[in-house]
Amino acid sequence: MEIEEAVRRMGLADTYRDRHWDRAVKVTDNAVQKAEPEWLEGLLAALLEVGEPTYPMRYGFEVALRRLASAPGDAGRTARVRALAAGGRTWSGDLRYDLPEVAEWLACAQPSEHLLAVFDDAEASDELAACLLQETALRHDATSAAGFAGRLRAAGHPLAELPLRPVGAERHLGLPRHPGPAEPWRPPGEGTPAVPGPSGLDIGVAAVDWPGAREALSAYRNWPSGADAVEAGLFRLDRAVAPAGFGASLLRLLPGASTGASVAGVRRVTTADVLRTLFAGAASGGAYGPRMHGAYARKASWESLAALADAGQTGLAAIEQAADRCTWLFYGSDWHLQVVPPLDVGVAVLRPDRRTVAVLAVTDSD
Repeated sequence: MEIEEAVRRMGLADTYRDRHWDRAVKVTDNAVQKAEPEWLEGLLAALLEVGEPTYPMRYGFEVALRRLASAPGDAGRTARVRALAAGGRTWSGDLRYDLPEVAEWLACAQPSEHLLAVFDDAEASDELAACLLQETALRHDATSAAGFAGRLRAAGHPLAELPLRPVGAERHLGLPRHPGPAEPWRPPGEGTPAVPGPSGLDIGVAAVDWPGAREALSAYRNWPSGADAVEAGLFRLDRAVAPAGFGASLLRLLPGASTGASVAGVRRVTTADVLRTLFAGAASGGAYGPRMHGAYARKASWESLAALADAGQTGLAAIEQAADRCTWLFYGSDWHLQVVPPLDVGVAVLRPDRRTVAVLAVTDSD
């Protein structure tokens, strides 16, 4: 199909009530979804010339942009996707993609050398480039972009202080990257033995105020809010508990919404397991988002980990060291909706003093 004809057909209808609706929207299924990158570039440029785009045009633009960004190419391809994505945001306010999402598309599909070329002359005001820097740093070594990172710091960008290469547990996030797919999702703590804890446990527990609860929920701030979907609690034990004794029996004594008698599936996990779960929650945004994508999910997941471990904002390496001194559990309970497994999260941590337990739980459904 010629580009001009595709644009014309997309403009035949604006709502499903129009008699040409099917013909307009099928352009995306029949042409855009199957087109080569060069045709997609031409279509995107042509659509940006339309003053009052219809819904099928906006829908086709989003699909074409994602397909173009996801087709490996040269450095010019990356530059053109950036320009088209920025143009689309000013072309129509109804487009559903955002610039952090485009950065994620590019980082998953384009070779590292073409990603790194972006940062040679990128300005601190370029939000797509700022997000792409973090997406690249999570997958590769982006230390050659130190100059751009410095410009971001000078401008006070919220992502500016993050490292330019993966740190510790970040190497286990399982992110998709060129030329391979992401690792498949696996249940938290899969393959580890159950941790029932000592039977007949007799210990006093009291809920205490937690100033860091908001930070602990950073990874889930875009998920449904409210006591029936999100919990962050801090508890004080009346005596110390050895890490080996931290298990299901203790969680059942905690007076939290997500703990208590129905706690089940308790597994001992590592810092890397916890960070991966926090990152996935932040990046995905729950069942219906909005998603943070990789760049802002990186920042949010470390904020949550730091609050859970009571590490303070002292740099990612120091946060990970503090988390490694803790004892971590994943758990489920009847409080979780148990509709979509990745959307049920229960994290409990015994801090190094062996008398303080923090709990973070979220749930959502499709």
